[in-house]
This record gives sequence, C-alpha cells and structure tokens, in this order.
Amino acid sequence: MISKRINLYDEYKLQKVNPETMEILRKYRVDMSMRNLSPTTITAYETDLKGWFIYVLDNQENRSVRNLTDDDITEFLYLCKCEGNNSERLRRRLSSIGAFYKFMRKKKLIVENPTEFIDRPKRGVHIIMQTFLTPEQVALMRERLISADNLQLRTYAMLSLSTMGRVGAIASIRWDQIDLDGKVIKGVREKEGKIVDLFFSDEVKYLLVQLKLQREGRNQNDYGWVFFSGRNKQKPICRSTLCSWCKRIGNMIGVPTLHPHDFRHSGATLLKNAGMALEDVSVLLSHESTDVTKKYYIKEDTGRISSIKRLYNI
Repeated sequence: MISKRINLYDEYKLQKVNPETMEILRKYRVDMSMRNLSPTTITAYETDLKGWFIYVLDNQENRSVRNLTDDDITEFLYLCKCEGNNSERLRRRLSSIGAFYKFMRKKKLIVENPTEFIDRPKRGVHIIMQTFLTPEQVALMRERLISADNLQLRTYAMLSLSTMGRVGAIASIRWDQIDLDGKVIKGVREKEGKIVDLFFSDEVKYLLVQLKLQREGRNQNDYGWVFFSGRNKQKPICRSTLCSWCKRIGNMIGVPTLHPHDFRHSGATLLKNAGMALEDVSVLLSHESTDVTKKYYIKEDTGRISSIKRLYNI
C-alpha cells in the first residue's frame, strides 16, 4: 500500500519551535555532515524532524525534545498513522527520531533514549501503536497476576489502569502522597510540572495496603517509593523497568506489545464505554480539552453501536 503524503512542514511555525530543540538540531546537522552523510540523507532526516517539531509546537506545549517521552512520540506516530502513513513510512519516521535521540545521548543531553521503549516490529508487520485492553483481557490479566504471586507487579498493573496516570507519574509515586481513605494520590507531577491528583479503585486500595504490609513484614526499605527495583532505591524506578514489567504482563495475556501507556488509554476507553461522560474522562486524564481524549484515547464500542443501528433496520 502506498503511504499517503502528510505535509507537516510550515516555515512560519518552524520559527516558533522551542529554541533548545532548534539548537540541538543545528548541532546534529553538523554531526551528520562530519560523518559524511549525503546531502539527500541529511535533508530526509531534517524533514522528518522538523515535521515532528511542528507537531510538538501545536500539540505538546512546544516542549524541548529533551523533555519529551516515548508516550509523546507515540502520539505523534499515531497521528501520522491515522492520517495515512503506512508501516514503512512510520518506521522511517521512528528511525529519524531515534537517530536524533542517539545523538543527544552521545552528547549526554539525555539519560535515556525514549524511542528505545517503542517496539520496532519486523519488516512487513504494521507498527502497533496502541493496545486497548478489553474487559475480558483485564479479567484475564487480574487472574494471571494473582497466579504469578508478584504483589508489586499486580499493584503496578491495576493502579496504572485505574488511575490512568502517565508512566513518569506512576514511576515517581511516594507513599506519603497516598490518601487511602479518599482513594487518591495527591500532588502528582506530570507534563510541564503540572500537579494533578490520581484517583484509584477499591481493588487498588486493597493492593496498596497489602503491598505496604508485605514490605513491612519483610523489613524492606523502599525509601518511600511505591514501586522500586533492586537498583538505586533512592531514585524513582526507571521507565525501562516499567516497560519490561509491561512486556511481562503482556506475555501473560497474549499481548506481547503491551506498553505502559496502554494502561492509560485502556482505562479511559473502559470508563467511557461503561457510561462515564467524555468530559469527566478528559478531566481524569488531565487533558486541556476533550478533543485529544476522543481522538487518541477512546476506542468506540463498535458492538454497542452496531446493536443500536440494527434497531433502525436501515
């Protein structure tokens, strides 16, 4: 299938792109020239990157590329997919962005390359950008996690699904932020330093209590973090660890591409299809408007729509 051409470039908007981003691009251009890449190759990379920068300008608060996450990049690629890019074109976009982040990591401008957390499928296989867990898959996940007897993993999965928090927010939750009676995690820092509250279910409340008791019984020092690994416990758990947890959970339920962000839009879709108003779902996701919520986070219940249509016999 021929990929639909998407025109993201806008010279006027490019002048407004985050100055730090443009300065890094300038240095990257020099680096590519020093490596004797052909002018055609350099132009191709720059075109992909500039189109992405303009998307960030329009949709992601014009943040510096140093502050973007794999979730942010996934949203951009998903837009391109919706607009008609085929899998090969999406793979090239991801390759361009990934190479740019490799340069930044080499220059010690970032600690982790966020594109490393976006699955690269084999050639000829479509990039799976989003997984919307069904109620049946959630039930299976719950069952398999109970059988796995890993309380931290189970708590992570159910809390992520229930709160719909971004992966960075989930990673940095501390015990002193949790109000068990109110079933709320207070003062969570999200994008651009925005402070939000995350709300969780009775099931998650039970799991948090059990996790706390388990650590106390084992005399484990988690340094105040709800989720921690055996590495540096004085810092939040790293995103790569959460990604590996997701892969483990995904393999349990036959969804090997499961990604931390999938819990976020799965939770949103489950709430919407259960009857919650789109406006309320949007508030829980901390979105500025319902447009982003509806376009990227909600998968309509086609079975319900089909049943309604049959009533009209047309």
